[in-house]
Amino acid sequence: MEERVWRCSCGGLLDLEFEADFPLEKIRLRKPTMWRYREAIPISHDSNIISFLEGYTPLLEVDLEDRTVLFKEDHLLPTGSFKDRGASVLISKARELRVGRVVEDSSGNAGCSIAAYSARAGIGCKIFVPWNVSPIKLIQMRSYGAEIVRVPGSREDAAAAALGAAEKEYYASHSRNPFFLHGVKTFAFEVCEQLGWRAPDSVVLPVGNGTLLLGAYIGFKELLEAGVIHETPRIVGVQSSNCAPPMTRISSPSLKDTLPCSKWTSKIEPSFLRRITSSLRAPSRIGGPPF
Repeated sequence: MEERVWRCSCGGLLDLEFEADFPLEKIRLRKPTMWRYREAIPISHDSNIISFLEGYTPLLEVDLEDRTVLFKEDHLLPTGSFKDRGASVLISKARELRVGRVVEDSSGNAGCSIAAYSARAGIGCKIFVPWNVSPIKLIQMRSYGAEIVRVPGSREDAAAAALGAAEKEYYASHSRNPFFLHGVKTFAFEVCEQLGWRAPDSVVLPVGNGTLLLGAYIGFKELLEAGVIHETPRIVGVQSSNCAPPMTRISSPSLKDTLPCSKWTSKIEPSFLRRITSSLRAPSRIGGPPF
């Protein structure tokens, strides 16, 4: 895609049609970064890659009650969160499109990632944040040279302000720009490679805006379609009871016959995942599409 678009012409969410390739022998010989999966990342030219050598974070074994679980240590990524994966690909695409400045909205980690990678690329960056943003995250974003706009009101108000700015400038959104998800998906690639190119039985993920869950789903799906793995893991999404839009949507009368609430807590069915995407990625209060 060579146009500066981040949403569908209909105004809805944009998805990418992209066939990932996994030359396993070449991958084995490459540096331990997320860009070792180069043929599975939709950036046309290597010269446009913006990277801090992020990725390939450890899987830490931890004994939890009567079993051993593995923790993926993405807090070790350059700015401190998994969102560096998405920012690396999204800002690489922005550079490929010769974008001069990006806008984003964030309450913390995503803004830090986009600000850092924009600085690395020499691209201007404006971050819209809610008024009550964490002071530590604010300092971190500013330390990378980002222009910060504090928006009175809620997190949704900050997103609405960014959407307005995105009418004129490229929206480097972690929840709406599809290139972000195609960076986050490398989480799944790494997990499978670290397990000897096998999928885990289950993956438990925190769900805020849904980018990690959606990225992981895309990654495991691409590995399955390429024949690298033979089944996808059970994906379990965990949310705070005070902020659980997928549960709220699934609990609505129109969806009860499709997937009972009890099933959400145990497994997300791939055939249903696309139907909850809009709930995860585009809050209706700022004009996101309904189901």
